[in-house]
Amino acid sequence: MQNRRKIVVTGYIGLLPAGGVTWDYIQYPLGLRELGHDVLYLEDTYQWPIFQDASGEYSCESNVKYLAAAMARFGMERNWAYRDVVSSKCFGMTEDAVRQFCAAADVFINVSCSTPLREEYAAIPIRVLLDTDPMFTQVQAATGKSLFGGYSSLPEMMVNHTHHFTFGENVGGRGCEVPSGGRRWVRTRQPVVLKHWPKTPLPGEGAFTSVFNWSACKELEFCGRKWGQKNAEFMRFLHIPEELMDLRFEVAVGQTNGDPFPAEVVKKRGWRVLSAQAVAPDMASYQRFIRRSRAEFSVAKHTYVQAKTGWFSCRSACYLASGRPVVTQDTGWSAFLPTGAGLFAFSDSETALAALREIERDPERNASAAREIAEEAFDSNKVLAKMLAEVGL
Repeated sequence: MQNRRKIVVTGYIGLLPAGGVTWDYIQYPLGLRELGHDVLYLEDTYQWPIFQDASGEYSCESNVKYLAAAMARFGMERNWAYRDVVSSKCFGMTEDAVRQFCAAADVFINVSCSTPLREEYAAIPIRVLLDTDPMFTQVQAATGKSLFGGYSSLPEMMVNHTHHFTFGENVGGRGCEVPSGGRRWVRTRQPVVLKHWPKTPLPGEGAFTSVFNWSACKELEFCGRKWGQKNAEFMRFLHIPEELMDLRFEVAVGQTNGDPFPAEVVKKRGWRVLSAQAVAPDMASYQRFIRRSRAEFSVAKHTYVQAKTGWFSCRSACYLASGRPVVTQDTGWSAFLPTGAGLFAFSDSETALAALREIERDPERNASAAREIAEEAFDSNKVLAKMLAEVGL
């Protein structure tokens, strides 16, 4: 076992309360705890909560309640803090306790570039910036402009961290268009705490499913080209259910910004359309949704594909861990992960249809292969130990 370290991990569990988002971030503190470290999960995003109370004032009450319940589920009720920009209050641990923890901390892991560096964070000797949105992150850092308009703090964030990690496994590789900004980007993956994601039996009549946001923002323009969201890629494969009438396809969709989701058009082409908020509002329902699925079929954001980032979905990693085969669009990740059993890359209709038919030909074999890939490639013990080794611990 490594020497016990004090580690601060940041994220968006409270600010963006949803099942998939929660699992994306909570597996970092859970996984680091499994490795024997002392972990504080911190939210200090400087962003306003999206909810309003009965008087119409913005309030983080429901955000804090959700975060507290998520941490308590895993026995971490004393290991979190939520700093609210509206009220200037600190929930969970006190401000003094947060400062004391930071003063003794060895590592600060800024997941999804979520947290501006206060003085106490900037004093932590090892400060990791973890890019979970390759190309979008680097373009904002290069231009100083937010995806949603206005100023981006990413240029300052880049400078003030000692190490830079990315989910883009092809960043710096052949054909990748992600600008490095003169920095060394270390490749990493989503950690999955496998004991919380056991392999479960395939359902008798499950569907090919996925959960995703339709369009998080408008098209990005950079270097004279347009860089789009998932909506652009999904429409290229809208016809897939019509080609495989004996299979069922479901999408649980969340709408944020950008173009509206054309639900009626999608339904007419054979998809069952569900509300992500209705079927996966929290950790337990998200996990149930994946377990009742036969496999995942999913596209990637247009930007990930066009830039050949090598990005791979956190959600897909959870499908694999559950023993659910995954058919997902290739962003360049197929050069780094095994394909052909349990996990399939596609770039066009022909390769997508072939993968779907292969899963139906031997579902049990592909379910077992999916779990094996999760154990080899996404096990939090391996992913996080490698990250800490990269920063010298």
